[in-house]
Amino acid sequence: MRRGDLLGERERYELDQPIGRGGMGEVWRAYDRFLDRRLAVKFTRVSDDSLVARFEQEARSTAWFDHPGVPAVYDFGSHDGCFYLVMQYVEGVTVDHVLDAQHRLSIPWAALIAAQVCAVLHVAHRRPLVHRDLKPSNLMLCPDGSVKVLDFGAAVGLGPGDVRRTTTGLSAPYTPGYTAMEQVYGTPSPQSDLYSLGCVLYEMLTGEVVFPGGTAYEVLRRHEEEEPAPPSRSRPDVPPGLDALVLQLLAKQPADRPGDADEVYRRLLQFVTALDPLPGIVDEIAPQHLYAKAISRIRLIGTAPRTAASPTAAPGKRGALPTLDGVVQARAEAGDLAGEGRYTQAAELLSELTEPARLVLGDEDPEYMGLQLDLADVLFRSGDYRRAVHAYRAAAVTLAEWYGPDDPNVLKCREQEAVCQAHLGATGTALRHLEELLDDVSGGGPYDTLTLRVRERIARLKLAAGDTERARKELAELLSDLTAHHGDDHPQIPGLRALLDDLNQAGTG
Repeated sequence: MRRGDLLGERERYELDQPIGRGGMGEVWRAYDRFLDRRLAVKFTRVSDDSLVARFEQEARSTAWFDHPGVPAVYDFGSHDGCFYLVMQYVEGVTVDHVLDAQHRLSIPWAALIAAQVCAVLHVAHRRPLVHRDLKPSNLMLCPDGSVKVLDFGAAVGLGPGDVRRTTTGLSAPYTPGYTAMEQVYGTPSPQSDLYSLGCVLYEMLTGEVVFPGGTAYEVLRRHEEEEPAPPSRSRPDVPPGLDALVLQLLAKQPADRPGDADEVYRRLLQFVTALDPLPGIVDEIAPQHLYAKAISRIRLIGTAPRTAASPTAAPGKRGALPTLDGVVQARAEAGDLAGEGRYTQAAELLSELTEPARLVLGDEDPEYMGLQLDLADVLFRSGDYRRAVHAYRAAAVTLAEWYGPDDPNVLKCREQEAVCQAHLGATGTALRHLEELLDDVSGGGPYDTLTLRVRERIARLKLAAGDTERARKELAELLSDLTAHHGDDHPQIPGLRALLDDLNQAGTG
């Protein structure tokens, strides 16, 4: 990239100067030549065309995430072999630079910054979007005292096979020293973000990382095996309640961490008291906080009665009940929208059509059942796992009543429901559902495609649950079965070998 490069349709964005660099790309300050405003453009180096498609999908998903604690995403595209996001330009200082200047923060400032991050995570995790790379350099403290969580656009939605392996041999994106081990092993969840937040909060309070080390593997090993010292050991004025919260955030097992970001937020607020200025960083509170103070006083008592004109009154509100041809046409239109990555529009179209189609066609009509499955798949692809769980469950029930419980689409719905639960952080529920599914499909033979895939999913979820040794054993057995039956040609084999190498190296590093 060079100063003066022009990006986008009609050469709308003009690069000005680089303002940040990382392992996978760089960030430039830029100008919107049409609207005369300053912007930030984040470039990511990508060599795989399929990964570009994933980034485009994530750009759309992140653009949906409208929150004052996250820079807005305006546009995306590609330039000179790099994918880029055009984003809101944020004035401020990242927390790592604040710590360089201050060494450590006062208890009210540390609690306030962490609480604001929790407010962002609470909204993100309901989607759910998992950040996967929370660290001081991804938190921007603005001159008015507000915090922006950076890099959602690059981090969400990337799985262990989506990027090249890093120099540490482990899957990206993540940063050693701020990452829960279940994420390192390929199964991140909302609780993984809470662990990362605990690492950041520990550093803000003490000026020290939780587990220092000379190499990435040493740091990872300590995070996996050692218990952290309480912050109060190096800073005695840390209140007992805050001490306990940090240690709970840093629990090895996801189930032992706080239930969600909202709980952490509420526990942090009690430690946010009067704030001293941070010279040159936050000197005074800006007038826009008057708006935030007014918004905070909103209280709704009771609920408003729904009327026929209510936008949530009923599906199919746009007109008369559809015909069979209308349902077929709408499914095709939704398929075209999904093919263009416009999942939100596709999901809205199918959602509004589902109940009217059932009334017209009946529960047992193949077109209605296909519509249910289409809706579940679109919700999944959009990242709306919370709604997708219920959509897959409903589709499985309808399909099983007509085609039987062993129908491939029924089994697919059951598998996808469990995958959604895993994305939502319900690791135990997902694991139970997959184990039940494995019991039901094991009669199809040990080398059936679904059986092999479910076995790997179960082992990975056991890693996420902290059952490392059992997961390692099951992964090794699966790899042995695959190589014995398929040689080296099965598509699961490279990923399994890489994951076992990671586990073995982390265990001996």
